[in-house]
Amino acid sequence: MFEGLLDGYTKSLLVFAGIHVIAAYSFYAPFKTGQVSLGQAGFMAIGAYASAILTQKFGVPFAAALIVGGIAAGIIGVAVGFPALRIKGIYLLLLTLGFAEIISVIALSWDYVGGAQGFRNISYNPYTLEYVIGIILLLLFVFSRIESSSLGRSMDSIHQDETAAEVMGIDVVRTKLLAFGLGAFIAGLAGALYAHQATYMDSTTFNIMLAVEILMFVVIGGGSTFWGPLLGAVVLNAIPEVLRSLREWLELIPLAWTNFYPVNRVYDALHGFLDFENAKRLIAYGVILILMMIWRPDGLLTRDQLRRAPPLGKARQKVSHA
Repeated sequence: MFEGLLDGYTKSLLVFAGIHVIAAYSFYAPFKTGQVSLGQAGFMAIGAYASAILTQKFGVPFAAALIVGGIAAGIIGVAVGFPALRIKGIYLLLLTLGFAEIISVIALSWDYVGGAQGFRNISYNPYTLEYVIGIILLLLFVFSRIESSSLGRSMDSIHQDETAAEVMGIDVVRTKLLAFGLGAFIAGLAGALYAHQATYMDSTTFNIMLAVEILMFVVIGGGSTFWGPLLGAVVLNAIPEVLRSLREWLELIPLAWTNFYPVNRVYDALHGFLDFENAKRLIAYGVILILMMIWRPDGLLTRDQLRRAPPLGKARQKVSHA
C-alpha cells in the first residue's frame, strides 16, 4: 500500500515508531490497574522469538506467526501475573525486571535460536507498516471501549485503591490477571513485528533500556488516558529526528561565520549535542523525565484535559459560525 510513496528510511522510521506505540500500550494495560511492569521487553522477546521460529524454521505465514507470538507472550504473562498479584510497588518492578533478565539469558544460551551469535536471517515482511497501523487502530478502538465500560471503571478503581475496589465487589484477581495478560499479548505482537522488520535480534535486543523507554512513553504521554501512550511514543520518537534535522541545518552555516572565538566554541558544543544517538538519547530522556515531573507530573495529556475539551461536533459549529 505504501510502496512507492515512502522511501526506505522514512518507512523504517514509521515502522519502529509504530512498534514503540504498540509497546507503550503493552505497558499501559497493566498500569491501568496500578501494576508497573519492567518486563514488557521480555514479553516482546517471547513474541519475537516465537514468531521468528515459526516463520524461519517451519515456514508458517507471518500473519499466523504474529498471532501465535502474541498468544505465547500472553500465556506467559498470565503465569508471571500470578505471583505479581501478591506484591506491588518496587517489588513488582524487581520481579518483572528479573523475568526480563531470565528471558535474555535463555536467548543468550539457546543455540537453537543462535545463542550468543543472535538469531539471523529472519524473514523480512514487506507489509509490516500496514500491520503496525492496523494494530494501533485496533488498540485505540479496544482501549476506547474499555475506557467507557464497567471493566475500565473496575481497572481504574483497582488503580486508585485495591482494597476499596475489592470491598465494592470487584474481582481484583481476575481483573489484574486480565490486564497483565493483555499487556503481555500486546508486547508479544510488538516483538514479532520488530523481529520481521529488523530480521536480526540477539539477547541484548530486548534489554532493560528498552523497558525503561516503554515506561517513558506512558509517563511522558500521560497514563490516565488511552491517548497518552500514543502521544508519548510519538513525541519521544520524533525528538531524535528533529534534532538530527537541526544538526544537518547547522552544517549548512558557512565556515567563515563560525571560525572565530567564541562562536566556534558554541557551534562545536551545539553540533556535538545534536548528535543525538545512543547514550546521549538516554541522558536527554532522563533530563526530559525530570522536567516533566516538575512541570507536568501527570503527563502531556490527562483525562481532565480531555473532559474540558469541547466535543468535535461543537468545535465544528464554532468554526462554521466564525
